[in-house]
Amino acid sequence: MARRIVLYVLLSLTTGMPAAQSAVPEQADCAALLSLGPEAFSQLVQQLEVEQKQGGGVNLDRLAACGLDDEALRQRQCGKAYNQQNLEFLLRYCRYEAWSLARAQCERALDTISPRYVDFCRAFGRE
Repeated sequence: MARRIVLYVLLSLTTGMPAAQSAVPEQADCAALLSLGPEAFSQLVQQLEVEQKQGGGVNLDRLAACGLDDEALRQRQCGKAYNQQNLEFLLRYCRYEAWSLARAQCERALDTISPRYVDFCRAFGRE
């Protein structure tokens, strides 16, 4: 993590960003990462995938500076989505949580599945 912070500081100096901001993230920056909504998280996941293929980047460094990684952030988001019954998000990003919900809601006779979960169960069965 320290190596990434140093790299981030060096990159920030060359791009004109203040080094103090990048080296030590403000609590608000880390809190913002932890409280991302589903759409913002989706965008971040896409950016992280690109950065991982390239071997690093600003978003990976932001996560590392906050003591997070993409998997820890995903697990946190999946927990929130499960509690909020955000079924689309669960299907897209949270295989374990979607599987748990499908076990609880979809493993019964079709006519006894709650109407709220019918589309979820169908989509889960296709994946």
